[in-house]
Amino acid sequence: MTLRDDVLQLLRGSTVGMTDAQLASQLGKLHQQINQRCRQLAAEGMIVRDASSGIIVNRLNGSEPVATAPQPSTVASAQPSAGAPVVPDRGWPHESAVQGALVGWLAQQGWRILRVADTEIQERGTDVIAQRGGTKLLVEVKGYPGTTYARGAKAGQPKPTPPTLQASHWLANALLKAMRMRGADSEARVVIALPDFPRYRRILTEIEGSLSGGALEAWLLDEQGEPKAAFGNSRGHTIEDR
Repeated sequence: MTLRDDVLQLLRGSTVGMTDAQLASQLGKLHQQINQRCRQLAAEGMIVRDASSGIIVNRLNGSEPVATAPQPSTVASAQPSAGAPVVPDRGWPHESAVQGALVGWLAQQGWRILRVADTEIQERGTDVIAQRGGTKLLVEVKGYPGTTYARGAKAGQPKPTPPTLQASHWLANALLKAMRMRGADSEARVVIALPDFPRYRRILTEIEGSLSGGALEAWLLDEQGEPKAAFGNSRGHTIEDR
């Protein structure tokens, strides 16, 4: 089963709903992975994210809130189930956090979320696909490099490459992916979504003409997933069209 299926199965078996932290604990997943999937499910109308108790509780759509909703102390003490891998939570500007914030913002703007790739397992394919009206949106998401390795045998060890240099490589890879998406779909809006860092901003300013020529867009996002700057937009899309 997919992570989406696992989340829905757990919620079907819960009479009080579950927080993101509880779902992450039960499934042995990163908190951000669960947050991302739950935002997508809420955008699709499959679940409700209820904050009336002071914390966000996920319930199947149509379920009624009950008086015994999970308390903050329960969330804080939640531990991974037996045999579940213990993995660190990845916050901003990690790629999964950037993707999750963008998906939430797009849903708020009326976009229907069609696909969210699992960036934690480096799932192949388009990172985010959304649709609004007759417009399809294809998004390649990148985070911003840290100074230590995030995964693998070297996790936690210092990287020899400066973040600014690695960011250039990541953006170059994103551009190649975006060009391939444009080649495969000549009608969709193709966007590169990045956290708003000076390095990305400088490079995008330098290559904006090339982005426009290739009918590509690039968005710099804040931590709420809202684009604060847009580059490219050669097909007449303005910053308000997002």
